[in-house]
This record gives sequence, structure tokens and C-alpha cells, in this order.
Amino acid sequence: MTEIKNCAIIRDLLPGYIEQLLSNDGKAAVTAHLTDCPQCRQIYSDMKEGTNESTTDQPALDGFKKIRRRTRRLKWIAASTLTLIFGALITEFLLFFVIGKPASTHLLDSISCTYDNASGSLTIEGRAENLNICKVVWETDNEEDFLINVLVYERASLPFLSETHDFALTIPDAEGYDVCIACPNYDRTKIYSWRNDHYKQIDQMEEAIFCEFPSLNPEKDILSCRPGIHTANNMNWLVFSVDHLIGENASWWYWGDKLVTDGELEPAGYDIWVSLEQPYQIQIEYWNETAQKDGPM
Repeated sequence: MTEIKNCAIIRDLLPGYIEQLLSNDGKAAVTAHLTDCPQCRQIYSDMKEGTNESTTDQPALDGFKKIRRRTRRLKWIAASTLTLIFGALITEFLLFFVIGKPASTHLLDSISCTYDNASGSLTIEGRAENLNICKVVWETDNEEDFLINVLVYERASLPFLSETHDFALTIPDAEGYDVCIACPNYDRTKIYSWRNDHYKQIDQMEEAIFCEFPSLNPEKDILSCRPGIHTANNMNWLVFSVDHLIGENASWWYWGDKLVTDGELEPAGYDIWVSLEQPYQIQIEYWNETAQKDGPM
């Protein structure tokens, strides 16, 4: 065992001795010296307790304290950095290979919708040849009433897992709704409209309205079926807005879902409610209390 008589050397070794950084021979040498030297033993005790009333060795003790604080800070920073890096890697792995992300709508090759009149459910089937699909979900829109958004999630492929390109989803109660394939912050494409799918029934309702109110002119009074099915008096209703076309030779037509006219439109000031069940019940709802109450004409 190496024997060290020099107190200055021992005191330089004390920080490593306290932190257990010395070799076995070094620890044995410091231990033996502390046994025989009361002055070094006192300094060791003060160092270990973090206090020192002696002024002769105060600079060494202050430096030792700074080293310990700096070491603890560096260890905390290193641990925090490693935790953040590891968490970010785990998150990226989950997003790309497990959870996935909403696919852009233009990457979906084919989509078909089948509505079940008996149950009111809508089944959506599709395929994306260049995507690995992990799940499909639907949710009602936060801003537009009677609108459902369908999100198709894709994820990166792993060599040992097979890919899925087909997807299917059933929305249990889609009566009256429009449905879009959506990708948050990117785009939204309408794939289904209950009104368009039931255009024959809506045409029958419009005919019933014009029969009920002969003063309405199909060429000048435009009926527009609003989205959704409304419930009132324990019945289900469709609501039609009425606009008057102004202009001697003005005309109107539909371009897809959009109403187009070469004249001007003036709201009639009332809506027409038509029951879904036949025979159709027709009621008028005025927008304000000052409107005429005995009919739209």
C-alpha cells in the first residue's frame, strides 16, 4: 500500500475520496493518512458535511462545493436531455409506425358509399394503392351542422408487417347528413350527400309544395332544401328556403350543388317545412313576428 505523508496531497485527493472516484490504493492511502492526521481528518469531516469554519482551507472547500453543484447540474441537464431525446424518438416512432396520420384526400384512389334506408346507416368503402392504411374514423364537424368528416389514417410500412390498402367504415346514423373525406389542415372532399341521394323524394316534396301553394311560380320562386333532418312535434322534417328571382328575363339553374342565376335573389322571409312521412304535411315558419300569418302569397 502506498503511504502518503504530505497533507497537501491528501487534501487535494479528498474531493475524489468523498465522491469515491479514487482507486483502491488511493482510497487506502487517504484512509490511512486520515487515521493518523487529526488536521486532515477535520478538513475531511468539514468537506463531507459541506461546512468549514476554518479559514485556511476555505478556498479549497468553496471550490469543492462549486464542483459538486456543477456536477449535479450537468448530471441533471444530461438526464433531462436524454429523456427528451428518447421521448421524441418514441413519439416519432408511434406516429409513423403505430398511430399514423390522416392521409391527404387526393391519395385515396376509389371511394363508394352505400346508404341503408332501413337503418339510416352509411357504409363507406375505399382503397389507396400507395398508402398503408391503419384505421378509419368519423366525427361530426365542429362548425357545420349536419356534416360528418371521415379521416383515413396512414402509417409507414415495416418490413415484417403486411400492408393494408383497403378500408371500410359504417356510420350508424347518417340520415340527413353530408359526408366528407377530410384531412385536417389540408383539404376536404365531399363524398356523400343525403339530399342528393334522395333527390327523387325531394322532388316529390317540392311538387307537393307547389301544389299546396299555387301562387308560387316554379320559374321565379326557388326552393332550396337545407342540410339535415329537423325534429319538431315528434316528427321529422326537411326545411326548404324560398327565394324570389328578380329580373324580367332572369333564369336560374344548378351547377352541381351551387345555385346559379343571371338575376337577383330576394329571400321570401319564411321557410317551408315538409314532413318526411307521407302524406306530406307542409307548414310555414316565418322569420319574424311582423310577417304576414295567413300564408306566403
